[in-house]
Amino acid sequence: MSMSYNVTYLKSLQAVRERSHRVYELAQRGQLEHFVFDESKIDDVADYVLGLVHRDYASIASVPPHGRWRSYCVKTPEGDRDLVAEHVLKWKASDVSEWECARRVIDLIMVSVLIDAGAGANWHYEDELGVFERTEGLGIAALRMFERGVFSSHPHNPFQADARALLVLSDTDVARGFQVTDSNPLLGCTNRAQLLRNLGRALSDGSRYFGGKCACNNHPARPGFMLDYLSGCTEAPLVVSIDDVWDVVIDGLACVWPAGRTQLDGVALGDVWACDTLDVGSDSERQRADTLVPFHKLSQWLAWSLLEVVVKLGKLKVSGTEKLTGLPEYRNGGLLVDMGVLTLSPADLARGLRDGSSVPVFEGGDAVIVEWRAMTVALLDKIADRIKAKCGLPSDQLPDMFLARVLEGGTWKAGRELAARMRPTTKDPPIDIISDGTLF
Repeated sequence: MSMSYNVTYLKSLQAVRERSHRVYELAQRGQLEHFVFDESKIDDVADYVLGLVHRDYASIASVPPHGRWRSYCVKTPEGDRDLVAEHVLKWKASDVSEWECARRVIDLIMVSVLIDAGAGANWHYEDELGVFERTEGLGIAALRMFERGVFSSHPHNPFQADARALLVLSDTDVARGFQVTDSNPLLGCTNRAQLLRNLGRALSDGSRYFGGKCACNNHPARPGFMLDYLSGCTEAPLVVSIDDVWDVVIDGLACVWPAGRTQLDGVALGDVWACDTLDVGSDSERQRADTLVPFHKLSQWLAWSLLEVVVKLGKLKVSGTEKLTGLPEYRNGGLLVDMGVLTLSPADLARGLRDGSSVPVFEGGDAVIVEWRAMTVALLDKIADRIKAKCGLPSDQLPDMFLARVLEGGTWKAGRELAARMRPTTKDPPIDIISDGTLF
């Protein structure tokens, strides 16, 4: 097995699911290193999540897919508003083509997702629509920067993100856009700015994906031009494979992620980590590769988010979306801990409690976090399977992107609501991660 094969495999969606399920199999045998696993409580989680679905929607088929667009569907005193849809209507009224509207929304979604790592409990964003925190606050802040042309080099069109503008984006530009002050700190703000500059470099270097049919000196590379690339990848009329979407995200954006993370065969792998649960004690390079667990959380969050735009505005169908996994982040993972499916070991609990913190805190690459995230990926599959069996719909009536609807309806919401109920002061998850603004 060559190193190049290992690198290709670890960057694949297949590897995310397979490696996480290897950890799950060990959990079933009581061989986790950092958590106690109670398989009997998975049904309780599925029932709780399905209860939220029935509370908020007619059925699981009515739940929209999990994606960044949801952050722009806001409640106001005047009623519910879809801020993205409002922009699309205005652009069309100004004779902007539907294809260009789709490109613009992809531009927005990509920058918005890349800055969507945990903001911390002490940051907020004040807007004319209200005060927003965490992921919603980051989303609204990104939208307002997009509207002001912070990401655009076009003198007459603020509504785009392009390589030329992103490459020169300063830390101050980003801090100002997020309203960061000493009393309103945002975790990893400078790292978020660097991610956006890295995005500018990826766009500039990735003409295959982001050059577009009209890219030239007057039309610098944009995320939205990926739609032009995908339109040339159709395997049937208007049908594109999720593998082509994933190629754009995982290969086209490879240089976005910090280079100091896990490397194999000289290649930076991104959100891929050594998992001591899989360690068999060998020092060989091949065995080391076998202990690595990929998550690609922000990349998958981006892929889930782009699908909605590609389908709704780009009018393409996407096949194979079941290859995407649930997102291993602290709301989905927190749900599993708060409902007793996973219990942190006493030794790790003691190690994680520091500086008077009310919950254990670990670095993103800590073995606890890696095992937690792997179990989260696998358990989201198990929960989705149980919800399929319990939701009352025959198999031929189950909606597409089922897992994305479970996340939205859903596990992510359940994790957030339980955190707010159990830790009302901070609303933090039961295990906290020291965020650098680039992970999750």
